[in-house]
Amino acid sequence: MNNNVVNIEHIEYPYLEKPLSIYTLENGHKIVFAYKKSPMINVSSWVKTGSINENKENNGISHFVEHLLFKGTTKYPAGVFDRKMEELGGIINAATWKDYTFYYINIPSEHYKIALEMHADMMVDALFPANEIGPEFDPNGEAPEEKRERYVVIEEIRMGEDNNWRKVYKNLNSSMYESHPYKREVIGTKEIIANIPQSEITRYYKTFYTPENITTIVVGEFEQEAMLKLVQENFKFKDNNDIKKCEKDNAEPEYEIKNPTTVVDYSEVNTGYLMMGALCDSAKNLKETIALDLISTILGDGKSSRLYVDLIEKPQNPHYYQLESCHYQFKDGDNFLIEANFDADKKDIVIDEIKAQLEKLSTITETELNKAKKRAKVNFAQESEMVSDIADAIGYWMTVVEDIAMANEYLTVLNEIDCKYLQDIAKKYLNPEKLSISLLLPKGEN
Repeated sequence: MNNNVVNIEHIEYPYLEKPLSIYTLENGHKIVFAYKKSPMINVSSWVKTGSINENKENNGISHFVEHLLFKGTTKYPAGVFDRKMEELGGIINAATWKDYTFYYINIPSEHYKIALEMHADMMVDALFPANEIGPEFDPNGEAPEEKRERYVVIEEIRMGEDNNWRKVYKNLNSSMYESHPYKREVIGTKEIIANIPQSEITRYYKTFYTPENITTIVVGEFEQEAMLKLVQENFKFKDNNDIKKCEKDNAEPEYEIKNPTTVVDYSEVNTGYLMMGALCDSAKNLKETIALDLISTILGDGKSSRLYVDLIEKPQNPHYYQLESCHYQFKDGDNFLIEANFDADKKDIVIDEIKAQLEKLSTITETELNKAKKRAKVNFAQESEMVSDIADAIGYWMTVVEDIAMANEYLTVLNEIDCKYLQDIAKKYLNPEKLSISLLLPKGEN
């Protein structure tokens, strides 16, 4: 596939000395170079696929492919890439989420050529050897004799099933969505991973690991022309037009919960767990996204937040062990979550107290707003301190927001937000009656 450059953009990026250079190749592959004086270079590739591109038959395949991409190519057998990068002082890893899967290497600058060559080879020529995948088996029966990657992922799923917060999140996440693929867990199910055939794994890889779906980012101190040539030489994508593409579920964005509900589960726990969640507009709505971050800081981030001060610090006998809020950004609509760990017999009081705190967001003070803004500015600046942080931030803007230039608007938009706007956003999305609730309680608790 032709990888000649068809477009070059130079875009200013916050806190960096030089503009980003963004090259679009004829095959659709995007390459981003960011200059940062550092003894390290970060090479990463962000693939626009995650659970958003799955269906009920292959749920979890994105995460499974992430594991298997390290299991060998035509040129390098399984384990060679990992060992070589470790020998050279490199750090490698990967992650899968709802909108993306990304792979990265942090390595001393003098070794960037071999790092980029091996990284590209892994991205474009993964083999998925049957002996590395492991045999299909019944996940509820006896374990296979050879515990290969299929077994490793299933054990990871089992560990999640024993995690209390994961149980609560799974039930909440499923209840918030009607049909969007976000409603399923990224890691998938034991039954699917135990039985998905090698052919289906390969088909998924060839469907979504295509040049137009991948952004490769290089951050550090290097000569750009030489680096561009190296990327072009090593990212030799194969033509997969002859394959039957994987089907994916309809991904019509859902920006509000259509049927708010309360889901109650029971387990061998001694305390109660709660998550309360709302659906919001997408990460592309920059002003609302920033506003929800600020609201989360004011409501439930740290010991100076409203939830902590009013419900843990002030009461003589608080019934909470953990209480906080968070805001997740997604391409097809954000999540705003409140999490609580509490004395189980106080569950009705807990729900009422948290709902009352949401109602109080109708009033936000200048002091609270300014404090939250300062924290947001610090966090934003810190994203440009290390090569790995810069690469992660660029990957987010390119893959989730799909507009890197919007990063330059962040501070301006942040400064424009006033208390009334925050109050309006809280009213729009955090109406207690429009949120779903997930509870995990001790067995026997009424």
